[in-house]
Amino acid sequence: MRRDKVSTDGHDFRIGRRSLYTVLVVAAATMPAAVRAQAGADTSRTDNLPTDKGQLSLSNITINLTNTNLEVVFVPLDERVLRLLTRDSYQSMERLIQQHQPSIDSAAAAAGVTSPGLAFVSFHGLAPNTRFDPQLLTLTFHGQQFRPAAWVALSSTFSNQQLDVREQVLALFIFRRDIPVKEAFTLSYLAANNDDWGNRLTRFDEERARILGGARARPDTSHR
Repeated sequence: MRRDKVSTDGHDFRIGRRSLYTVLVVAAATMPAAVRAQAGADTSRTDNLPTDKGQLSLSNITINLTNTNLEVVFVPLDERVLRLLTRDSYQSMERLIQQHQPSIDSAAAAAGVTSPGLAFVSFHGLAPNTRFDPQLLTLTFHGQQFRPAAWVALSSTFSNQQLDVREQVLALFIFRRDIPVKEAFTLSYLAANNDDWGNRLTRFDEERARILGGARARPDTSHR
């Protein structure tokens, strides 16, 4: 079985199909200061959520899609849902973004994208010689279809756009707008569709309310 690697601060984490979530969670054993600073920088795109109070797992924001011989995993890298995750999951996603930020900025600039929406995407072959085309992965929102404007490959063979059975490649996808994580959208690849995101919104709203309610209700014990 072929396994790809994501490297963080000199450490290689080998990724297999079943260990994808685990690898992304443990990818950040410690966070650099740059990530910590960014975490509290821009509240306008974070719903004013702290970074360490969420209780959702990475699987709660992961979308799976299967089209004949190809399996796709899609994780929106949007602070409005990332901050609903457990601390470890949130930190691993932030570390992944920070590690590849220069490449993201370069790819976005080349595509003329000023405020990119980001997603982690993996393609997994279910049969020999499976072809895939990143441009065929689309988001449909309010009747409009959005394709990736660019991507940053995390696997050396991503550009081959062909997979053997059980082979997996990874990339960060760049869209021309924020991924609409607070509304229903459909993820599609050719004839395969997944519109389950809308069914998760109530759970996200409940978790958001719990976090913000806890922050407001926290008693002041400084004078006790």
